[in-house]
Amino acid sequence: MTGINKLIIDQVFEFLIMLYAGMTIMIFYEIFDWIKYKTKPRKVVLFIEDILFWIFAALIISSFLYYCSYGKISIHAFIAFGVGVFLWKKCFYGIIKH
Repeated sequence: MTGINKLIIDQVFEFLIMLYAGMTIMIFYEIFDWIKYKTKPRKVVLFIEDILFWIFAALIISSFLYYCSYGKISIHAFIAFGVGVFLWKKCFYGIIKH
C-alpha cells in the first residue's frame, strides 16, 4: 500500500497555514478599520497608522510563512493567502460593525 508523498503533505500543510494567515490579516484589518472609523484621525496620523498596520501585517505573514515552510515563498502560499482573504470577505466580513 502506497502512502501519501511527504511533499504533498508539506504543501497541504503550507496551504492551510497560509489560508489561515490570510484570514488572520483580514481580522486585524477589520479591527483596524473599525478603530479608524471610531476615532476619525487626521490625515498624518492615519498615514502613520496605515504604515504601522502594514509593518505589523508583514511581520505576521512572515511568521506564518516561516512556521509552515521556513520562510520559503511559493506560488501556492500566495494563492492560499489570497483564498483566505477572499473567504474572509465573502463569509465573515462585517462581523465587526461600524
